[in-house]
Amino acid sequence: MPVINFSLGKGDWLIKRAHEYGGKVIATVVSEKHAKSAEKIGADALLVTGHEAAAHGGNVTSLVLIPSIASKVSIPVIATGGFADGRGLLAALSLGAEGVAMGSRFATSADSPLHSKVKEAVIARSEQDTIYSKNFDGIPARVMRTPRSIKATRRPMNFFVASWQATKAAKLVNQPVWKIMVGMLAMMDKVKLLAYFGASVPRLQAATIDGDLEKGVQFIGQTQGLIEDVVSVDELVQRIMTEAQALHTKQAAYWAN
Repeated sequence: MPVINFSLGKGDWLIKRAHEYGGKVIATVVSEKHAKSAEKIGADALLVTGHEAAAHGGNVTSLVLIPSIASKVSIPVIATGGFADGRGLLAALSLGAEGVAMGSRFATSADSPLHSKVKEAVIARSEQDTIYSKNFDGIPARVMRTPRSIKATRRPMNFFVASWQATKAAKLVNQPVWKIMVGMLAMMDKVKLLAYFGASVPRLQAATIDGDLEKGVQFIGQTQGLIEDVVSVDELVQRIMTEAQALHTKQAAYWAN
C-alpha cells in the first residue's frame, strides 16, 4: 500500500512499518495537540479535519483550524471539512494547506459506491440538514439529518444494548464473537467506545450500502448543501480545477488594481 491514512489512534507502529517499504502515511487530526503528536512520530502529512466535515470532525471550523495547524507544523497539511468545489480548493490553499480532501463531494460522484438513493438524498438536502452529536457512536460525529438519525442521536445508547449490537455487527463481517470479546477485554479503558463503534456498523451499512435511510444513518458533511449533481470523478476534477483557476485569475486581477 503506497499511501495509508489513519485516524482515531496512535499510529507510530503503522508509520514505522510503512516507511520500511517506502510507503507514506497521512494522519487525520482535529487539533493542534494531535497534529504535533502525528508529526513527532513521523507522519508524512496531516489530514486536518474541520467541524464542517462528515463523520468525526473536531469542534473548530476549517477557517480557523487549517491556518492554525499549518503555522505550527512543518509537514504538508491537507484540508478537509467544508470544501466541495473550486472555491473551496482556492480557499484551502489560501489558508495554508498544500491540498484538499472533498469527501462528501466525491462520495456523491458517479464513480462512488455510495448507494444511489443516498446520493439523491444528498442533493435534496441543504447545509442545514446535518446533525453533530456524540450519541451515535461515542465520538462527536456529523451525520445526515433524517428521522432515523434524529432518533439515533437523541440520547446515548445503553452500554449493554451497544455491546449486544456490536456482537451482531461482528457476525456481519464474519468476525468470531469471541475475538471481539477478547479485544474488548484487552482494551478495558476503551471498552465502552468499542461497543458504540461496533453498534454503529449495521446502521452505517444500511445507509451506505443498502440505501435504507429509514433504518440506517449516513455520515455526511455540511457541504451537502453545495452538491447539486452526480457526475464522474473525471468531470468533477476538471470542473473544480477550471473553477479554481478562473477564480484565481479574477482575484489576481482584483489585487493588481
